[in-house]
Amino acid sequence: LSKKQLDYLSAFAPTAGRGLAALSRDPLDGVVRGAFAGREKDGQWQSGFSAALAEAGGVVRGREEAEMVYYRTANAEPYKFPVYPAKLAMAAPASWFSDKYVLIGVDLPLEDRHATPFIVLNGVQAGTLPGVVIHAHALARLISGDQVRTLGPLAGVALLLVGGAAAIWLSWRPMPVIYKPLATMAVLAVLWGCAAFAFAQYAIIVPLVAPSLLVAGLSAVTAFMAWRRDQAERAFVQRAFSQYVSPAVVDALVRDPGSLRLGGERRTVTCVFTDLEGFTHFSEHLPPEQLADVLNSYLDRVCDLFVEHGATIDKVIGDAVVGFFGAPAEQADQNERAVALALAVERFSGAFQQEMRQRGVAMGVTRIGVHCGPAIVGNFGGKRFFDYTAIGDTVNTAARLEGANKYIGTCNCISGAVAGNANGHVLRPSGTLYLKGKNEGVETFEALNCSPESRTLAQAYGEAYALLAASDARAQDAFEQLSEQYPGDRLIAFHRQRLADGEIGPAIRLSGK
Repeated sequence: LSKKQLDYLSAFAPTAGRGLAALSRDPLDGVVRGAFAGREKDGQWQSGFSAALAEAGGVVRGREEAEMVYYRTANAEPYKFPVYPAKLAMAAPASWFSDKYVLIGVDLPLEDRHATPFIVLNGVQAGTLPGVVIHAHALARLISGDQVRTLGPLAGVALLLVGGAAAIWLSWRPMPVIYKPLATMAVLAVLWGCAAFAFAQYAIIVPLVAPSLLVAGLSAVTAFMAWRRDQAERAFVQRAFSQYVSPAVVDALVRDPGSLRLGGERRTVTCVFTDLEGFTHFSEHLPPEQLADVLNSYLDRVCDLFVEHGATIDKVIGDAVVGFFGAPAEQADQNERAVALALAVERFSGAFQQEMRQRGVAMGVTRIGVHCGPAIVGNFGGKRFFDYTAIGDTVNTAARLEGANKYIGTCNCISGAVAGNANGHVLRPSGTLYLKGKNEGVETFEALNCSPESRTLAQAYGEAYALLAASDARAQDAFEQLSEQYPGDRLIAFHRQRLADGEIGPAIRLSGK
């Protein structure tokens, strides 16, 4: 106020109290957020206008600076105090003003409008209030004792810890990179939502700058570390499996390393065992250099066939190749793949055998055993040696079936568990084998190359085998006729001999392993 105005007020109301009508604006954006309590001048305390009014009514709240309390409606709009035009004040009933604080002021749109926090939700026009209305809010705060509190140090530290932990946990989890910023934004949204709720319901100010910066910073650092981890895992998976499984399986593992669980996991797998007949005798008659050349040529192609059909190579032992389907990646058609692999290996073995004979090297046939069932699959080589392998009775049974070929005269021996889910192949029953050490028989089949001739053979053989399985006396004549029609078929010759020896039925007991 000017000196002239002050002199007028002193003359008009010489006994009235005095208060400073100043407002506490935020120096950054000019928004009135603080409640002006007053100031000290020339050693004397000068109360703010609202504080002076409250003190005149006997309400003393102290001289500390405090946060402004703004009252609002249910729609979060500024509370509208009763307002009366000055010219009508004399005509209004006295009861309207008795026992109340009455503030007299003017609304100057260009000079006495001030920004308040209501601007955020209600816009500039609705959130900019006249000075007298802001003083009314301040006076109401002093009378009611309402106050805005700031979150305490312990609660603030707890908030930082919770927000930081959530940011680290979400950013460290394996997930597509694109989702991690969204996860960080979700944490920040929860943080800001909780802060808004605390302020709206309990008038508690939750500091947001430091927690938000902490969440963003920890998320960025942790996401980078997680990316480095994921890259290392992908590189490990690619190195570990690139020589053992098909490129498609390696790509699937690289995209989702979590599908590879090391240390042992129960899976349903289809095991394939291959072994070269007479390898010991064969190796004794070749110089080491020639043996290595022939064996490597043989193993290279067999391993290629395993990989081409999507199998995981478990191990190579001498001339034997062991692999399985169904791990580390799930394969719904693993049985069909296994039978197709067995036939491909058999065809290659026959062609390779002919090629070696032309070079003067006598090689035996490749025998193959295939069985499906549960197994424990994982890294059983410890931390220093990576050995992704399958263990369990399913693996042992497949090995026994491979060995059974030499007794029943077949090149491949497929268990019923596999044959039942390999409908796309031509299969004929071999018999129910009672393997050494086993009390239960394993129904077995031989896979034939798909051709009209094979289908004709399988049909004729199936009719004769049905008689054998039913212990029908006509089975011997049926196999005698088949033997004359297919003199080179070793499985037919095997059953013909069994029938000649007085054996009947499909049960075949094997004494060897």
